[in-house]
Amino acid sequence: MTRLLSVSLIFIFLNAFCEEAELITDKTKTVSITSGEWPPYTSQDLEGGGVFTKIITQAFSLEGYSVDIKYYPWQRSYFLTADGQADASLSWAPTDDRKKDFVFSDPVTFSTKVFFHLKAFKFNWNSLNDVRHLRTIATKKYTYGNEFDLAAKQNQMNIIYSNNDEQKFRMLLAGRADLVPMEKLVGLFLIKNKFTKRQASRITYHNKPLQNTPICVAFSKKINSERLTTLLQAFNEGLAKLKESGQYDKILEDL
Repeated sequence: MTRLLSVSLIFIFLNAFCEEAELITDKTKTVSITSGEWPPYTSQDLEGGGVFTKIITQAFSLEGYSVDIKYYPWQRSYFLTADGQADASLSWAPTDDRKKDFVFSDPVTFSTKVFFHLKAFKFNWNSLNDVRHLRTIATKKYTYGNEFDLAAKQNQMNIIYSNNDEQKFRMLLAGRADLVPMEKLVGLFLIKNKFTKRQASRITYHNKPLQNTPICVAFSKKINSERLTTLLQAFNEGLAKLKESGQYDKILEDL
């Protein structure tokens, strides 16, 4: 009887140990990620989380990882991840300032930012000097190119800050701003899906690019260095496999 009890206790102990080990393994194979709203690239309201989110989810999946994405305002998303409270953040352009906090993945997509404005506002620009005096709505922690970022930092531009892209266009329509620098496809998506046809017909954009840049996954430098190296390598390898399979191009067709 005593021997049977001992065997039973050992079995219970081993079973509990295995369950705990499985939980630990599952946790290490789940990547915690922050993001802001940036449709059609990433949004909690879109099927699959948007194009960018689909790509990173499938890339990680090919390497045996699942993702846990939580959405915040962009500035909070940045700082939570920079502080090591998440493994990584979507979807950031690699800049010198950001490289102090993050290690960036291989480019996932490429982004073009342009100036949106009202059709009634006869706007043209050749250099940043042409827009310094205009009321321009930007987002903190976004990059709009080195020259723009530096001018904004040195208060050489008339910047109004907002973290809500839809709100930026509403401010534009209300005459409270002159320009909205924004990723072109993001701006067009919002205009089509968040505004009436009459409102949408009042907004246009200038063809001259303000910025062309790669968009990457930003991995926090504050997480365990071994985990950082492992996750970065896994994602880059998964992304390469996704592209080789042709699935990457199929996802981008949604754009």
